[in-house]
Amino acid sequence: MVATEPARGRHRKGRIAQVPGPGEPAGRRHHQHHGPWDGENAPRDGRLRLDLGSVQLPVPPDATLIAEPDPSGPLRAVHVMVPEGRLTVSAFAAPRTGGLWAELVEELGAQLHNEGATIRRDRGEWGRELVARNGDVVARVVAVEGPRWLLRGVGTGPAQHALTLHTMLRDMVRGTVVVRSPDPLPVRSLLPLEVPDDVPEPFRETLYQTLPTRPRQIAGQDGPVIPMMLPQKADSGTSPGRS
Repeated sequence: MVATEPARGRHRKGRIAQVPGPGEPAGRRHHQHHGPWDGENAPRDGRLRLDLGSVQLPVPPDATLIAEPDPSGPLRAVHVMVPEGRLTVSAFAAPRTGGLWAELVEELGAQLHNEGATIRRDRGEWGRELVARNGDVVARVVAVEGPRWLLRGVGTGPAQHALTLHTMLRDMVRGTVVVRSPDPLPVRSLLPLEVPDDVPEPFRETLYQTLPTRPRQIAGQDGPVIPMMLPQKADSGTSPGRS
């Protein structure tokens, strides 16, 4: 359903954002006052969000939604398709101490480089970002670490629309609310996604069409392929739930 979350925390004016250094939780101090938001501190900002269980997304009105199922059944992602390209925001279980993005950004950069993409590393609103280009398609990956979760945003589309698309990506990430499960979860595991029964009419048709009764893959566009699932490590441990 579309939900506007109640506020427990408020935006504080006059606070200077500090970009984390290597190994620090990505954007943790910044997001607590500017977004994205933890479910326990969601703002009362009147913004409509699509409730997908673990994430509540502010979806642009001109977007269409496409679900990407995992072969085993659960959803891997819900992609937001806009004229400029594709936006994907996903939440994962992370250590209480943070630092997961410092590992993932290097792993993802190496993987995409090995697959032939040109890689550039930037620093943005929440710290380290990754930009991958393959031909005329550009993907930007940003991440923010909250309390026992990591929110990752990916914007992929033609290079000519990259500036507009990546501005939209930051706005969507900034406005997202993450609802962390109370259960312990393996670090790097995707927080469960659910499609509500009352999806708003503008998004309903395309989203329901991509929720198959049997597993199938969504055809990807040419360009850098950002994996929706994170590689698991034998020693990654678990991310504790809320007490």
